[in-house]
Amino acid sequence: MRFRRVLLSVLAVVAAVLVPGAPAQAAPPAVRALTFNICGNVCRHGEVENTSANIAYRIYKLRASVTMLQEVCYSQFLGLRTKLARYGYQATFAPAATGGKCDNYDTKHGRAFGVAIVARGAFVSRVIYRLPAPYGASREGRVVLGATVRLTRRTVFVVTTHTATSGPNLATQLHVLRRWLTPIAATSPVIFGGDLNSTPQDNALDGFYSSFTEANRDRIRPLTTFIPIPRKIDYLFGSPGFLTPVGVARAYTGYSDHCMYLGVFR
Repeated sequence: MRFRRVLLSVLAVVAAVLVPGAPAQAAPPAVRALTFNICGNVCRHGEVENTSANIAYRIYKLRASVTMLQEVCYSQFLGLRTKLARYGYQATFAPAATGGKCDNYDTKHGRAFGVAIVARGAFVSRVIYRLPAPYGASREGRVVLGATVRLTRRTVFVVTTHTATSGPNLATQLHVLRRWLTPIAATSPVIFGGDLNSTPQDNALDGFYSSFTEANRDRIRPLTTFIPIPRKIDYLFGSPGFLTPVGVARAYTGYSDHCMYLGVFR
């Protein structure tokens, strides 16, 4: 109920912003961006039917324009993609590693484990890059997935990732991501979201906060998104001049060690 009350207040803000001063058709609809580390391998042990059904239901009920998912088993991705297709959603997946508990549903991807983007619109193009890990062996491969998505009356470049958990590899990956995305965000609408394994006070995020606007504008007292040790490590950055945040909300799903985190941009 608490999440519903917060969500209703977000919708009220969006309505207040869009209505006065111009006809409704003059402005494109708000972009409702959702990010969620589903912990599909560790927390859900690769379970498919309930996990994919729960996430698909929440994406649909929240009317998410774009959704970024991390720690997704490919089999879970297939399940939610099938469930959402009837409602006009498309989805794309990028394998990062092999999830030992992920069910093996096909011979091409097997037990693949990675990130995904779901959109209520059409994918124009997509890119997948493997993030560098030069400082010692990485226990888990890390990738970044980007997709140009055509939504209702607007096109947005949506990017998601799940970075290394700590140390110099994390700093290196954030630096590479910032150098890649900053010039794109200066000239076109970009939403960058995901699990960055960093708190807002980390210096490695300074470049993102200076080049983007985070959906939760409060860097000092932000919404927490990680549950075991409450802190914010999940983000939704929008390119200023193209995407203005007008509200945020979060939900405890009971399915993950992360909260589902929603940001609304106009």
